[in-house]
Amino acid sequence: MKKKRGLLLFLMSVVSGAFLYIFVDMLKAGAEPHGIMLDVKVLLPWISAIGLLLGFVGILLTFNFLKKSRKFHSLYQEEIDDDLNETYYVQMYRNLEFGTITSNITSVAILLALFISGSEVIVLDISHITLSLSFLGLVLVLNAQKYLFKTIAIVRQFDLAFFSTPKDILDHFDSYDEGERKANLEQSFRILFQLNNYVLPALYFLIALFSLLTGEIQLLAFLLVGAIHIYINVMQLPMVKRYFK
Repeated sequence: MKKKRGLLLFLMSVVSGAFLYIFVDMLKAGAEPHGIMLDVKVLLPWISAIGLLLGFVGILLTFNFLKKSRKFHSLYQEEIDDDLNETYYVQMYRNLEFGTITSNITSVAILLALFISGSEVIVLDISHITLSLSFLGLVLVLNAQKYLFKTIAIVRQFDLAFFSTPKDILDHFDSYDEGERKANLEQSFRILFQLNNYVLPALYFLIALFSLLTGEIQLLAFLLVGAIHIYINVMQLPMVKRYFK
């Protein structure tokens, strides 16, 4: 059964690779006669503006979720009824985790906008208001992070350092209850699996497509994705050494 499954996966990979090659070849053949090339300079302001917009929306959502988490924590501490206590308990942690997620996404969006708009000013010598707004967004993100860590201290009774080390994060993870730890471990495994088998391989294709449209090989992008792909696999070695001595 395993041999058949392995053979099926191999055949699917070969067929997918063949279709991918044909698709890229046809796209290239169709683009060349028309001189279709993507002007990256036109896209940069739009990308930085979208990142900035997502960042400011994310900041509002972060403060909203964390404020709700604190509110339900206060209600949880004061309530005597067991059923209501359970409801407040769930909402308290639910909003805390939503706030953590939106805070992380917001940080990425603001940094993306900051570096792209900064590159436009330095490299292309183009001045955009998005650079100034990105610095404002960065200040707000740092305040949101500070508010997040204070909320974690209130809800989880754990003081997480602003510049946390991996050990700090593991200690924070140990403060979770057993069910929450199990759910986080399962989700982390899914994310790692999907990154390794779907997301990063898809990025190779997208970078190749972008190289085709711009007429330039995106070597740095290939190297960065390749380095990340190797890193997440190499970092499995310490776990194997630690638990299978």
